[in-house]
Amino acid sequence: MEEHIKGKGSIEKIQERVMRMKQLKEILREQRRRQLKEDHGRLIQEEVEKMERDLALEQLPELQVLSRERQVLVLQIEALRAEAQQAERDLEDQHDRHQTELQCLKEESLQVFRMFRQVCEEQRKLSESRYRGVLLEAVHDAVYLSAQNQQLQADNQHL
Repeated sequence: MEEHIKGKGSIEKIQERVMRMKQLKEILREQRRRQLKEDHGRLIQEEVEKMERDLALEQLPELQVLSRERQVLVLQIEALRAEAQQAERDLEDQHDRHQTELQCLKEESLQVFRMFRQVCEEQRKLSESRYRGVLLEAVHDAVYLSAQNQQLQADNQHL
């Protein structure tokens, strides 16, 4: 980063570093999602085990059993919602990154085309200038040769 800030280092190295940072960020995001899913799974498993222990230790009325099962289902739903929200945020982030990258590529392409057009225009002007110069020299040579020819014809008639 220090080389980048000071303007040292090649563009390729900087791009490699940026790509590596993006990869590490994606790996971190994936690990976060996996950790979230594992935490939810553990929480639900603990609640199921607790419910099973309570059922084994005491005979609960059917209503309490259903209530416990409902609690587990609510936990599962909350976990799935949280995971879905995280996945949605990640998708939106990824979409934003892709849109930004696409815009950068468009701008870069336009800049390349502008430079290409400018170079072509400069080459056209240079070629036109050379052509005019050669044409002007040819006209001067033709005038000179015509004058020489007339002089030689006049000298021939005089002789």
